[in-house]
Amino acid sequence: MDSLNCSNSSINLAAKITKVDIIVTMVTSCLSLSGAIAIFYTSGRKCYRGRSLSEPRKFLVYLTITDFFIAFGYLYGAVRFLRDNSANYEVKDTGCIAQSFVTTMASLCSFWWTSIISFNFWWTYTCYANDNSIFGSINNSTRKSTWNVKIYVYHILSWIVPAIIIFTALSKGVLGADNSDRTGPWCWISANLSVREQIIWMAVSGKGWEILMYFSCFGFYMLLKFRQMWERSRQKKGKMQEQFGSTSPLIPRTRCNQQPPEHKLSFIFLRIVEIVLRISGTVRFIMTALRRHACISPPFYEHVDVILMHFQSFGDCAQAFCSFLIFCVFRRLFRYINNRNGNTNLSHEAS
Repeated sequence: MDSLNCSNSSINLAAKITKVDIIVTMVTSCLSLSGAIAIFYTSGRKCYRGRSLSEPRKFLVYLTITDFFIAFGYLYGAVRFLRDNSANYEVKDTGCIAQSFVTTMASLCSFWWTSIISFNFWWTYTCYANDNSIFGSINNSTRKSTWNVKIYVYHILSWIVPAIIIFTALSKGVLGADNSDRTGPWCWISANLSVREQIIWMAVSGKGWEILMYFSCFGFYMLLKFRQMWERSRQKKGKMQEQFGSTSPLIPRTRCNQQPPEHKLSFIFLRIVEIVLRISGTVRFIMTALRRHACISPPFYEHVDVILMHFQSFGDCAQAFCSFLIFCVFRRLFRYINNRNGNTNLSHEAS
């Protein structure tokens, strides 16, 4: 069956958004804006006092910048949605397109920074855990130069690549009102496009990168765990050789306990929270793609989609607020748990 025929049964979800959804979006966005400002304030105060920000803290600031604009855009979209009586959107409305531009750009940057943080955590641990790594025998100036090159690449990937995607989408006129189909009370991809074009641009401008982020974070985490298990195995073999009187063990001791990443547990927990917050929107996208292109539409589809829309109205706006809770409110708790797990030498705080 043609995908266009499959889409004829879709409903106007904008009419099903309640005032509760709008209020939840507005309140959550305000909490995220406040949390982001708190993170900026604590980071700025640290710089003002002459203390340099640690690498994880810098990444947190970059990520919070993107989450700030996400919350700001969704707050504007919710206010505008309430003012325009829910479903009465003009598809070519400038305010709607501007809000879609800001939130889509910020979301893409957030996905990139999230993946980069996971990669950098694995990379840093690997470099410092291996005596034969590129960081094992170089001086501080070379190490600083390597860091500068790395951070330039990170910024290009996290800001320039999303900018290219979003300006391309803007030039092709694909941003606009979507009648809250796969979103909450805000704008994203224009409902004026064909079904195929909508799905493609939703994947290119957000959901495709989001799904890749899920897999990349999981992949780097598993690589990190395998590396840690390998290092522990090497250490045990080295200790056994020392116990048997070997003065120069065949397996050299590594520096895996001198890993520099701070607040490992905090960043891992933040990744889990972000996935939980955004998974409802991803599931809605997959359900819609299957329904419109494969004509897979179970009888409970509409009911489940509306429920997921309610969760998405909260989750997509709450990322900066959750970062504030993890790195500011419960910072000492995570530090205590992290130290109990054997990371007592991670003395530098990401605060």
